[in-house]
Amino acid sequence: MRLVAAEILKLRKRRGLMIWTSLLTVGSVLIAEIIIIALHAANPDHHGSAGGRTNLENYTFLLAGLGNVAAILIGSTAGTQDVSNGVFRDLVVTGRKRATLFRVRIAGALLVFLPMLAVGFALAIGCAYAFAGSRPTPSASYVLHSIVYAVSITAVDVILAVGLAAFTSSRVVVGVLIAWNAIVAHLLLAFSVLGGARKLIDVAAAEHFSPAINDNNVPAMSGTTAVIVLLAWAAVAIAAGRWWTERRDA
Repeated sequence: MRLVAAEILKLRKRRGLMIWTSLLTVGSVLIAEIIIIALHAANPDHHGSAGGRTNLENYTFLLAGLGNVAAILIGSTAGTQDVSNGVFRDLVVTGRKRATLFRVRIAGALLVFLPMLAVGFALAIGCAYAFAGSRPTPSASYVLHSIVYAVSITAVDVILAVGLAAFTSSRVVVGVLIAWNAIVAHLLLAFSVLGGARKLIDVAAAEHFSPAINDNNVPAMSGTTAVIVLLAWAAVAIAAGRWWTERRDA
């Protein structure tokens, strides 16, 4: 637990990282809500209320998109900071197992990121009900599926970022994972010739849980399959990152 707490502290001390990731998660939702509320107050005939199920859908996609960037930033930083700061050798010399050093990076990154995502979702859900007006409010099932969708795609990317960061610099990790999530994965999903193989893409598995997804490119799959795919991606990233951490030069 002390190693995890130390990892969390190291991440939180990075003010720039904390400011940007807070803006991408909590700040993005708050700004969107303020703008919509202001527009509705100024001209309610042309601008709807800031709440309701439709706006929760929009807030969810905002959190999944920008929150994904925040997840990658935190994960890549957690995965590289010991080496980049020159303290990895000191940690190894103390007798701590390298596998343990790698695992605490994942735990620390998740414990820093998930509370931010939770606050962002709390704002989104609160606004969806408090400012619904005449709009239909989301059901409990709709809210739950929205949360599972955003948490699954972002949490997996935290783990992928930490695992990939064991091999290369944080800048490369950020570029590769953002490109994968924003461009490459969706291009692959558009190739119907790939058939059922598209179910193996983590983005498709995560989008299975969203009640708002209406994309013909996303292959149908069961909840069990989606969970297995996401866990497989996370497991491969953990195994690869741990393997390299145990073998790299201190």
